Amino acid sequence: MRLNSPAMRRPRTPIIWILATFSAGCLLLWSCAAEKAPSGGPLDRAGPVIMQVSPPDGSRDLAPDQHIEILFDEMVDPVSVPGSIVFSPELEFTTRVRGRRVAIRPDQPFETGQTYVLTLQRGIRDFRKNSMPASWQFVFSAGGEIATGLITGSIAEADSTRPVEVGLFALSDTSARYELLRSVDLANDGSFSFAYLQHGQYRVAAVEGGLSDFPQGINRRPYALPCREQLVIREDTITVLMRLSAPLFQPQISMVEWVTPTFLNVTFSSPFGEAPVPAGLFPTRQTGVYGYVVTSPDSDTTAIDLGLAHTQLGETYLIEPFSVPTQAPVDTLPPVLALARGRVPLKLTFADRGRFITGARGLITFSEPVHTPDSLALDLSGRDSAQVVLQPVSPFSLEFTLAEPERFTRGSFSGAGITDYAGNTVADSLLSITLAFEARPAAGQLRGTVLGVSGSVVVGALTRENHQRVASTVTDSARYFLDGLAPGFYHIFAHQQIGPDALSYYSGRWEPYQGAAPFGEYFEPVEVRARWEVDGIDINFNAGIFEAAQEAPVDRKD
Repeated sequence: MRLNSPAMRRPRTPIIWILATFSAGCLLLWSCAAEKAPSGGPLDRAGPVIMQVSPPDGSRDLAPDQHIEILFDEMVDPVSVPGSIVFSPELEFTTRVRGRRVAIRPDQPFETGQTYVLTLQRGIRDFRKNSMPASWQFVFSAGGEIATGLITGSIAEADSTRPVEVGLFALSDTSARYELLRSVDLANDGSFSFAYLQHGQYRVAAVEGGLSDFPQGINRRPYALPCREQLVIREDTITVLMRLSAPLFQPQISMVEWVTPTFLNVTFSSPFGEAPVPAGLFPTRQTGVYGYVVTSPDSDTTAIDLGLAHTQLGETYLIEPFSVPTQAPVDTLPPVLALARGRVPLKLTFADRGRFITGARGLITFSEPVHTPDSLALDLSGRDSAQVVLQPVSPFSLEFTLAEPERFTRGSFSGAGITDYAGNTVADSLLSITLAFEARPAAGQLRGTVLGVSGSVVVGALTRENHQRVASTVTDSARYFLDGLAPGFYHIFAHQQIGPDALSYYSGRWEPYQGAAPFGEYFEPVEVRARWEVDGIDINFNAGIFEAAQEAPVDRKD
């Protein structure tokens, strides 16, 4: 049985294959203008669905000048059609659209004995700008045999509002490299497929926004690769699951702006994400912008040379130096607190991998780098009074911790002795802050077992609504424990740890090829209630591997 949808299951609206050739009415299609969008009726939110194809899918007696007609369930926008039709191997063609019918006429004869795969991408849309819910593939042969190999799969948690293109790459007989053979748009439900494949070795890759600049695109946009490099087809079906991960960013300096003669903001081409930030940089409130302190600008040009940085996997790369004119050494402005309305949020601190609350931490930030006295204390007030030590954690920030944060609402400390790098002293002799603490609501816990994988495994709870990670743990055993989950529904996901950053998921590398981290997930959302502990949320990694056995490489000429 041959199935054709990306998930290899038929849509709710059946496909009715018709055997008849074009009627006289259909031939009028070549001279008719495109019709206008329908008006009135309920709001249309569904994209076009294919109802008929002629000649039928799988036809083996394609005439050299055969026209192909596709019938949809509604009128389609003619502008969207030509760029959404792809032949493999490539074939020049002309399209004509009349209402619900799209006719495809080859500009060159179909080659005798050749098999052609026609892909209709999701770019085909109706007049309400609704795109097809999935790409479709049809195969026609001008007298040759039709292969039956099939690769089908899905990308976990793909966002249907952000287009993803999935490419099928075949191992070339001449160059010994993998070259793009076909591509399809990821369906609304995250599925894809490549049908009618010959014997051979294949790879699959997906990139958000398209494959036009592949493989460089995986350095800039979310992407996905399988856990294994080779997909070997021997007239069988291979099922593969993938997951999008962050791009393999290598941020470079794109702009530098002086804030004071000794302090500047450095803007990078992309955020570092979960990769380590190079030494000497301090995050600011702006994404991708970091503070940098120049201790002794001694020429008319200041060079920002950060040397080596690290990717998410700990790989090193060189950040190219960036030079700017040196700021005039005149600074008469004193440093001030860089806090919104003087509020300092208190963040809970935990022990034993998040199981126990140990207190809360606060961070006091200044507008520029400062020198502080060796002994600086914060006087606390509220229901009680107390004093804690302020510890410098960067040239901009002082940190303090509270064992019982709910007891205090305000704090103050002396401005005496706090100066910027130009020697300007804080104007206020007494600096006051407001402590913003929100007690954590009663939460629930999850326990379970991780099956089918070894080594360090990251287990995380993602919110059902937007798939944001709210809790995670790293375990080297078969058991895991998640605590601090607010009441609600969660998606429980796990992946093997690759690289020094325990929490980030890694989707692999194309050249040299490195497979994505194996992953698994619980099969349905899990409800968490306050003060409840739910056990038995088991995650089976074997559900995410290829269903077909991988065989040794084969000769594609067989």
